[in-house]
Amino acid sequence: MTIVRRWLRPNVLQWAGLAALALILYALLSRLSDNLADKNIRTGFAFLGDRAGFSIGETLVTYGPGDSFGAALFVGLLNTLLVSALAILIATVLGFAICLARLSHNWLLARLAGLYVEIVRNLPLLLQMFVWYAVLLFSLSPPGSFSEGGLGLDNRGLHLPALTPSAIPFAATAASMLVWLILRRTGLGQARPRLVTIGSALVAIVLLLIGGAELEWPRSERFGYVGGLSLSTEFLTLILGLSIYTSAYLAEIFRAAILAVPLGQREAAIALGLSSSETMRRVIMPQALRVAIPPMTSWHLNTVKNSSLGVAIGYPEFVSVVDTVISQTGQAIEGVALIVGTFLTLSLLLAFAADRYARSFGWTLTGQTGRQFVAESSDPVPWLNSAGWGGWSKRNLFSSPRQSLLSSIVLLAMLVVTWKGAAWLVTEATFAGSAATCRINDGACWPFLRENATLILFGTFPDDQQWRAAAATIILIICLGMSFVGRLWGRGLAIIWIAGIVLSIMMLRGGFGLLAPVPMDKWSGLPVTLLLASIAVLAAFPLAVCLAFARQSKRPVRRRLAAGLIELVRGIPLIGVLFLAAVMFPLFVPDWLTIDSLPRVQLALVIFTSAYMAEAIRGGLIAVSQGQAEAAQALGLSKWQARRYVVLPQALKVSLPALVNTSISEVKNTTLVLIVGVFDLLQTTRLSYVEAQWRPYFAEAYLFSGTIFFAICFALSRLALKIERKLSYEG
Repeated sequence: MTIVRRWLRPNVLQWAGLAALALILYALLSRLSDNLADKNIRTGFAFLGDRAGFSIGETLVTYGPGDSFGAALFVGLLNTLLVSALAILIATVLGFAICLARLSHNWLLARLAGLYVEIVRNLPLLLQMFVWYAVLLFSLSPPGSFSEGGLGLDNRGLHLPALTPSAIPFAATAASMLVWLILRRTGLGQARPRLVTIGSALVAIVLLLIGGAELEWPRSERFGYVGGLSLSTEFLTLILGLSIYTSAYLAEIFRAAILAVPLGQREAAIALGLSSSETMRRVIMPQALRVAIPPMTSWHLNTVKNSSLGVAIGYPEFVSVVDTVISQTGQAIEGVALIVGTFLTLSLLLAFAADRYARSFGWTLTGQTGRQFVAESSDPVPWLNSAGWGGWSKRNLFSSPRQSLLSSIVLLAMLVVTWKGAAWLVTEATFAGSAATCRINDGACWPFLRENATLILFGTFPDDQQWRAAAATIILIICLGMSFVGRLWGRGLAIIWIAGIVLSIMMLRGGFGLLAPVPMDKWSGLPVTLLLASIAVLAAFPLAVCLAFARQSKRPVRRRLAAGLIELVRGIPLIGVLFLAAVMFPLFVPDWLTIDSLPRVQLALVIFTSAYMAEAIRGGLIAVSQGQAEAAQALGLSKWQARRYVVLPQALKVSLPALVNTSISEVKNTTLVLIVGVFDLLQTTRLSYVEAQWRPYFAEAYLFSGTIFFAICFALSRLALKIERKLSYEG
């Protein structure tokens, strides 16, 4: 009887939960069907064959407004693939170069590379893209400024010569690449890979010339360039933003992988007479790649998903085209389904290709551990010892003619940048006056911040009540500061954050007979950014714990549901989740229930964050020995008590640094809410230079908001470092 009871109780609960979930889904689908019928919205994908009626500025294939919606989506998909492929390639090469710079024996180069990584990683991707877009759009010359033909760069993009080959050269190129791939798989290709690569390229060039390929150069005319290949400002912005942002993370992945190679490998290679470059290429990198491929693949997947940010700057990638299709047809459900299905497919294909590549070399998903290789540039700087400067500089800056030349170049570049930066910030800057006064000087326009700082910080919040927005911001910043107090880590810190968030919402919302009520559509700026990130992290944590335990469960229904939800959310871009909340959520609720966009977006952020937190916690659960739970149950604790008091505390100790890193990502992810109409700090920054008189001073606006984002993310990164050090000390 006891055995039957032990089997019956969990299975009944499992199937009862599944039945309850099915009833909830049935109720939501019924409400969806009723709302679609009331609003006369048709469903299905038959609209894909209808005439699109809109043009797309950049296409890789022939497309016109008379083509179908399906053709438009195909054009958007090709643009997404092009941007993703180029960004992945450039980011990987740039990331490896930054990694080598960080491991360099040259102290200056290593520190500059570290500064690059810190700045890029602590600024939101969307902010970086807006900066690049503003630089290209407002700083470059307008079309028609050049009278000579040839290469050109204006605020419409980069203009290059284009190859116009016939079908024969295309076929010849494809055949030569096929020969190259075949040779790479043979003994000749492995023995002489560089010779095979150069020979294949020469064969392709010769066949192109024989086939009659022509080179068309762009011609400068009155209204811009004609002919050739034009890369638009939006395309360049997306490539620059994705490549630079991803390269900072890939640089750290490569560096960690190289440092994971045992020091004896390098010493053995040197003993065999290999040079430093040969040691890196033939010994260290083959072993480091097996460590780097899994996290590198994850960031390549993120690059594919981040390409959806082209919708924010008007580049016609897949999500942007889907958004236009939804606006034209009203097929929101089908549009979001296309986004989810497409990005899940791309993610699975890229993960499969990376896995096949790794398996072709016999690599596993885990790397080789050992003694770390430490760069010689780790010699501490004698800041207060002038007598030691000579020896230190000789070891770290001028140890060889090559290092001396490199140090001189880096020092000269630093002096030029520092001089130009100081001139723009101070000597040539305008500190008083109006926009007209700023136009006289070439430096920064600090009166811009005097006039627009409150707009950037608090946006459309009522002017006479902005002290409340400032108070809410200060409360949340105090909570962040208290997170650094180690004695508060635990339940006390959670209570502080909950109280701080509730008090901040009360300050912003008002009411209760004390403060004038302010509607949510007036909330904007820095308080919204901090609230969205704080609530997302705090509310996602219990949901993530439940998902992590469910995915580790022995019950197949519970495990598969949790795994399905986690992989679904992680496989699509955040913009897709935000579209679900902003576009589809109203279709699942009754007409009398009206929910503002801010709570809907908050719910989407909570779900998105919980999926990533769940995987971090699951990693901690895996690290806890199964014997811990068995010992706890042997002492008389129930299964849930063992999980609460024994397993979960140890799992959180392991996963806490990863959870803090997820919190940092969440602060940066809040910038994406502007795409669905929520006015966060980045959106109010863009509003600050909308007026014509302030439009040239976008740099001051982004410098101000970028400093705020950097300070928040850098503080969180220091918190993660402090937690790691404390855990290492206790371990």
